Amino acid sequence: MSGRESVPKRHFVILNPKAGRGKGEKTRADLEAELKKQGLVFEIAPTEYAGHAIELAAEAAREFDVVVAAGGDGTANEVANGILKSNGAVMGLLPIGSGNDFARAMKIPKKLAEAVTVLARGKTKKIDIGLVNGRHFPNGLGIGFDALVVRESMRIQRLRGLLIYLTAVIKSVFKYDSPHMTLQLDGETKVDDRVFMVTVGNGISLGGGFILTPDAKNDDGVFDVCVFHHLTKPKIFLNLPKVFWGGHTKIKEVEMFRAREVDVFSSEPVEAHVDGELISDEEGHFRARLLPRTLEIVAPEDVS
Repeated sequence: MSGRESVPKRHFVILNPKAGRGKGEKTRADLEAELKKQGLVFEIAPTEYAGHAIELAAEAAREFDVVVAAGGDGTANEVANGILKSNGAVMGLLPIGSGNDFARAMKIPKKLAEAVTVLARGKTKKIDIGLVNGRHFPNGLGIGFDALVVRESMRIQRLRGLLIYLTAVIKSVFKYDSPHMTLQLDGETKVDDRVFMVTVGNGISLGGGFILTPDAKNDDGVFDVCVFHHLTKPKIFLNLPKVFWGGHTKIKEVEMFRAREVDVFSSEPVEAHVDGELISDEEGHFRARLLPRTLEIVAPEDVS
């Protein structure tokens, strides 16, 4: 026989059992069945604690061709950070979390069988990655109100999907007061005011479908930045629903920018999140910079 047979790619699947409020654990048998059905060579490892996926991905990226995040946005964030620590391996994504905003940006199907089919086909694309205060993020950074929403959502156990975030939003409105923030974009001060929240978007949405940066593209070399200036509570309830379709970009309290470097200085300590994972800085300073086409990820055929 002439020529050489191609060696099948080896996949290391990092499964978060707690993703989707326990959906990850329930999905394991179906996941294994679909991976076998597609003829993939794979190993599965469950995460056991916060940050475990970073460790697993960093190690697996040295041995496997594709390191797959099977979970939600937090799992995807950790896996991306682990891969980038090792500077190797392609990332795969199977969305089984509550929000799945990164999967939405990558057009990965929600149905498990269809998502595994994308993985099996193996088409890849290189995307931009954000880096803020030492933490990489493939999808988005939120500072201010939506970080409080993330914290509140973690306390909600009985609801699922978008209802978690909607309930968390309502609870957060009555606890949050807009701090004074200074926003510098590519070294130039653009905002110096009371700010409700800042979103630095590499993808279009955060929080399970809040389309905060509707025109963002994760391979165009810039962040899309959405700034909500201070809103009264009536205006919050009036305008927040508009983020479901991107209509908030038209209101006077919102400004949209594009930049490669974003510095946010807060007058008081304020929380932030990257892809739903909370981060903080005692001095209230978050510096985000964009790393162009840094991560290679398996994507559907129709993703340009």
